[in-house]
Amino acid sequence: MSQNNWQLVYDNLTDGVRSYGEESLLTLGNGYLGWRGAPVMTSYSDDHYPGLYVAGIFNQTTTPVAGRDVVNEDLVNLPNPQLINLFVDDELVSFEPTARESILHFDTGLLSEKFTLPTAKGDLILETQKVVNPYKMHQLALNISISGDFNADVTVQAVIDGTVENKNVKRYRDFESREFDVTDMTDSILTAQTKQSKIILAVGAKTTSGDAEFVSTQADNQIVTQAQFKLTPDSVINIDRIIGVATSYEEDNPVEVVTQQLTDTFADIKADVQKYWQGVWQDNDIVLDSDDADLQRMIRMNIFHMHQSAQHNANQYLDASVGSRGLTGEGYRGHIFWDEIFVVPYLAANDPAAAKDILKYRLTRLHGAQLNAQSEGEVGAMYPWQSGMTGDEQAQIIHLNTVNNKWDADNSRLQRHVSLAIVYNLWIYVQMTGDESILREGGLDVVVETSKFWLNKAQLEEDNRYHIAGVMGPDEFHEAYPNSETGGIKDNAYTNLMLTWALNWLQELGANQQLPDIDPSLLAEAEDVANKLALEINEDGVIAQYAGYFDLKPVDFDAYRAKYTDIHRIDRLMKAEGLSPDDYQVAKQTDLLMTIYNLGHQHMLQLIEQLGYSVPENWLQVNKDYYLARTVHGSTTSRPVFAGIDITLDNKEEALEFLTTAIGSDYYDIQGGTTAEGIHIGVMGETLAVVQNEFGGVNLRDGVVVINPNLPVGWRHLSFKQRFHGNLIAIDIVPGQVTVVADHDMAVTVYKQNVYLSANEPKLIEEV
Repeated sequence: MSQNNWQLVYDNLTDGVRSYGEESLLTLGNGYLGWRGAPVMTSYSDDHYPGLYVAGIFNQTTTPVAGRDVVNEDLVNLPNPQLINLFVDDELVSFEPTARESILHFDTGLLSEKFTLPTAKGDLILETQKVVNPYKMHQLALNISISGDFNADVTVQAVIDGTVENKNVKRYRDFESREFDVTDMTDSILTAQTKQSKIILAVGAKTTSGDAEFVSTQADNQIVTQAQFKLTPDSVINIDRIIGVATSYEEDNPVEVVTQQLTDTFADIKADVQKYWQGVWQDNDIVLDSDDADLQRMIRMNIFHMHQSAQHNANQYLDASVGSRGLTGEGYRGHIFWDEIFVVPYLAANDPAAAKDILKYRLTRLHGAQLNAQSEGEVGAMYPWQSGMTGDEQAQIIHLNTVNNKWDADNSRLQRHVSLAIVYNLWIYVQMTGDESILREGGLDVVVETSKFWLNKAQLEEDNRYHIAGVMGPDEFHEAYPNSETGGIKDNAYTNLMLTWALNWLQELGANQQLPDIDPSLLAEAEDVANKLALEINEDGVIAQYAGYFDLKPVDFDAYRAKYTDIHRIDRLMKAEGLSPDDYQVAKQTDLLMTIYNLGHQHMLQLIEQLGYSVPENWLQVNKDYYLARTVHGSTTSRPVFAGIDITLDNKEEALEFLTTAIGSDYYDIQGGTTAEGIHIGVMGETLAVVQNEFGGVNLRDGVVVINPNLPVGWRHLSFKQRFHGNLIAIDIVPGQVTVVADHDMAVTVYKQNVYLSANEPKLIEEV
């Protein structure tokens, strides 16, 4: 990796999942589209995967498998407009580079690449620059430079390839992967239509050079634009390719929109991109001076991808949210999960308009959530665990066990806590922005209807407590009780605590005279349930992950590590041995402690006490130690939760270790190849929260600005900006001191001192 902390640099030749993973991280995007960072001379292979995705564009395919029809809804990989074929003296140049340099420039939004390609005449040097326009969301562009130390005739073919399929994820390749049919081709625009969702896709390109004129032909679902050049040792062939992408999902006339994109120059588009990113970094950079040189680079990489995953310039016009892999790959089929809970808080404090844009995706799917509840005999609104185009459940009901070729129940859809994440995101947006308009625009209906779902699901039992059964927590290693024929577990602590919090907020909204009235009987029921939900707590003060968790068998983790080394997916290792993780005290991630990430440890303690339970003074340490000993961090979102708790416990050295591992999850591909299927947008947002909200000590959740830094040893300086209720606040931290300046008059609390800020006047506060 380059020492330049504004760049992601790859200068080694890689293959397989490592190459796929690099292409994920080199993706360019603008909230509307994502353009994977595959070299322009490549098509789908074991080593490379060009991908072009548009937010919200899904299609369903059907594949017969073992006597059943399996329906999958996929984020569509659009026709590939970047394919370049090169011929030297009429011989096709194979893409087998002997040298490579790929640089993603975070500061300017530019992806530049350079490859040395051997030919019979000598080495050909191919250099490319790629940009995606953040102001004109339908527009991207490519500049190509070709040089060599020999004389030759060079033919360049620039192709819009309509033969592509969804092939990014290896385990999905046995399913039907053809998502669209090409319906029309002109000299510059290929039009297609998705097979089931019937969305029109338009992809166009205009290719120009000062040295030759390009001529187009169409055949075999490809538009091939070709020109001939004379290459000499002292010449450079320079080519610009302007690309437009639009669909009928967001535009009435996508072909016309694409045509409009092709009139700009590469220089114009590049200038737009640089202007946008200059503004992003001016207000959203996190500057860190620490002993770890790579940490600053990883922070900026995550900021870069967060602002590519969603931004107001594009998302205000879209009916789409952010999938767990953004628009960088086809992992989880591009579906939208609860990962929004790691994205919305970041955006609310940095690009609040974009946060509101993606929240609207859930508001418009409230009716779908109501139908989803009805389909399973529930009431109110039950949002799906995996959401795609319409908001119906896209998680599979059953899955094929390839060992015995039998169909087993897929209980992952029982993660009903996704509805609580949606309510939390509405709350955090209102808390950070002060903007209650989203509640009047449908957000209040979401809170009310999801509350109806939970209140119906909570059952009062003989102990005079409400119990919730048939759900799963974020810890996906536990889908059911040992030897049970039905899925789900009872009284999941994360679910019950977050529901207690959500019902509290419902009651607050019911008292808000600026909002429509809420049925008093619903509020009364909410108050009753919010004081009587059940938890299981042992004599040491450990809160059980769910009822009966303490009865599960212990795991000899040392034996598993000795046998397998990497045990982050111990569930798969157990199943291969004929065991079930349902039987054991093992966690993919500790969902109980996730409540603390959402609300803070003090708020979690208040919820525990509200429910009528008591825990010892050292409850946080006891619970952290208990679950850390049983957690294998099978999810990238696991370690940041422990990092935040460690900071609260003043164990900042271990917290920094958790942060360092988590923030490099994708760069180092710590899960053994999953970055190939797209980046993990959740852990990117989560680690930025650890930096700003935990180590930086900034809390915007409770209607006020509180700053109480917790810098670890080796962090000499940390500075960043946050937005709160329309104010932009610059925070500059050195050990023992904080300097704060806001662009409006406002009050803040720093080191437990109440401080009044006059607009644009810095104030230095020292720790006492």
